[in-house]
Amino acid sequence: MKNETDQFITVNQCSIRFREAGNGPTLVLVHGIAGYKEEWQPAINILQEKFRVIALDLPGHGLSGKPDIAYTISNLTDFVKSFFEAMQLEKVFLAGHSLGGAITLSFTMQYPHLVERLILLNSAFTQLPLFIRLGSLGFLPHVIRKVPFCFVKASAKRAFYDHSMITNRWLKDAYRYMNEPGALRVMFSIIRSNMTLMGLKKELRELFLSKLNQLTTPTLILYGEKDRVVPNRNSKALHQVLPVSDCVPFENCGHELQYECCEQFCEQVIRFLNQKNPVKMETGEQRT
Repeated sequence: MKNETDQFITVNQCSIRFREAGNGPTLVLVHGIAGYKEEWQPAINILQEKFRVIALDLPGHGLSGKPDIAYTISNLTDFVKSFFEAMQLEKVFLAGHSLGGAITLSFTMQYPHLVERLILLNSAFTQLPLFIRLGSLGFLPHVIRKVPFCFVKASAKRAFYDHSMITNRWLKDAYRYMNEPGALRVMFSIIRSNMTLMGLKKELRELFLSKLNQLTTPTLILYGEKDRVVPNRNSKALHQVLPVSDCVPFENCGHELQYECCEQFCEQVIRFLNQKNPVKMETGEQRT
């Protein structure tokens, strides 16, 4: 059943679900692999008091359409550009979680004039966990037809440090969206299109490493010290290479940082977006 706050827009002949709330400067939120807009909902409830917040389901995710395409970082970056055009967005604040971090990085590298400031949460970069890389094995899509509920529960326990945050609603949403028709095909396409069993594909790694040090967009990097999905060294490496960045560790927080540590996350976002002249800071200067 569609949530009363859902909205839909057609982008490149694909139906895209999104939520828009609040007034003020525009902040666009981009989820990661197998993600969906509800992951941002607690943060939206706070941030909408100061910003116009837009959270979307990427193509292939949530209740958005699931076209049969190669879900490369490049194609997903192009989609975000088309979404901006369809929504008539100009210069915005942009945030990306996990794989969404890689997508928003790619987008900002290509279209720096459209991004005022960038926020990366437990972002994927050069280091990827083995259990995700295993999805690049070609036979798996033919073996796995449906994600069992026990796997959803196990994934949630891996993504959250504080297991009391794992509600029945969270599990039901995750189970539903992972098993939407076409969702598994998309997940495997993302993995096969962007990584091998050894890690991020060489051409993608080289593209990031060759151009990120030229990116002057002020960037806030947030990571959970207890993240068991994406290694912390991704965030630390990004902070080293990005010329204008602030890196803030969250001491008792896992992968779903914007949900598990919502209030602290929103405090950091508001601080950063209200900061007049961001400068590069040493990792760990701020801790929350």
